[in-house]
Amino acid sequence: MDTSFSALTEFFQHFPIPVVVVDLETTGGHLYEDRITEIAFLHFWQGRVTSVQQLINPERGISEFVQNLTGISDAMVADAPTFAEFAPNVLPLLRGSLIVAHNSKFDYAFLRHEFARLNVAFAAPALCSVQLSRKLYPEFYKHNLDTIIERHGLAVDSRHRAMSDVLALTAFLQLALREKGEGVWLQAAKQLFNPPMLPENLASHLVQAAYALPDSYGVSIWRDVRGEITAIRCHEQAFREVALLLRQPEYARAAQLDFVPTVGALHSVVVRAEKMLHEGLLPHNELLRHTIVFQEVSGCLKARVRPLKAGFRDAPPHGLFIHSKAAKRALLAWAKAHDLCPNLLGILPDELPQGAPCPVSLLDKCSTACAANDIEAHNLAVRAALNKLPVCDLGQSPCVRITERHFLHGQAVEFLCDSGAVRLTDGAWFVDKELLMILKTKFKTDRKNIQNLSS
Repeated sequence: MDTSFSALTEFFQHFPIPVVVVDLETTGGHLYEDRITEIAFLHFWQGRVTSVQQLINPERGISEFVQNLTGISDAMVADAPTFAEFAPNVLPLLRGSLIVAHNSKFDYAFLRHEFARLNVAFAAPALCSVQLSRKLYPEFYKHNLDTIIERHGLAVDSRHRAMSDVLALTAFLQLALREKGEGVWLQAAKQLFNPPMLPENLASHLVQAAYALPDSYGVSIWRDVRGEITAIRCHEQAFREVALLLRQPEYARAAQLDFVPTVGALHSVVVRAEKMLHEGLLPHNELLRHTIVFQEVSGCLKARVRPLKAGFRDAPPHGLFIHSKAAKRALLAWAKAHDLCPNLLGILPDELPQGAPCPVSLLDKCSTACAANDIEAHNLAVRAALNKLPVCDLGQSPCVRITERHFLHGQAVEFLCDSGAVRLTDGAWFVDKELLMILKTKFKTDRKNIQNLSS
């Protein structure tokens, strides 16, 4: 096999960033529990090729099946460096490079997770050579590395050792380049970058800031030349989402990009809200739901259905309802269940003439406060039943403590949520559309991390 890869080396000189053809061997295929046992790659940059190959101590046992598959045993890695020890050698070569791997999702995820365990942000554009082979050779059905080696007659020393697989993959990339031509090869590759490449001609400070991002949860803060915030965005996969935002002129013009890592989606919303509150910024004044407010009218607590808009509040809202009619129906049912006078609450369907008796009391089905016109007793009963007010969309547990944990190193953050709002560190409450979507998802899929605080 020609390992000089002269044609590919010259071709990659036209790329704006280094290209790294990488392969990993691991203890297994679980992206969160298994660990790297060997790393190898060829680093192409400005006409030079740097070769890296290293066994890694995974700090856990290797199954007999994987040992037989890769030929890497526990004894072979016992004295090898851990990833934490070897990471400083490879991070400068990997960060800011285009990562090319066969099934890049696997290799990219393992690298990202290994760095995350060290609290090191790592993300890079990636190209999957399985998908590239499908694009360039659509007439063939199989595109695994064994099939590609056999189909193209590539010589390989030993499969499932990292450097042998890197050399085989690089040989295929060069062969495809010669057979299909630079234009077709590059056009196919550009359609497959995932995460995407950063836009060309991007300001250097934004390039540096983007490559310092993880591809996980966090909040990006964008500022103009005056230092004023122009946008605050929550992210689930920060690098890839910021790379796409930077294709928009308003983000590409930013004078500064800061980032706050978080452990999850709810944590991101809270960080964004607290930053907005600190900076005196308001969320979009969008209608979220309808809620119920209680007001004293001549000393008597009345219930009113009002639009709920995004923003900061002194207290959580009383109920969340998509439609005002649903809120009114819930009010009537709540009043009946807790023996509250609908007339004193002001929630009867029609306005009664002043001084007219409560129609429910005429049926002997109203509250004792109604019969005696005891406003104080009415107010006490209303306040006692407030925590039983239905919360549409969020089940019957409006007040909850939600715990979010980092997907790898386990850092945990707790949040108090009530009726669709989350409490911030200074005691204010915040609600917006994104928060409601996150809470709704958590109530459906993450009950184990939700503690009901409602009495």
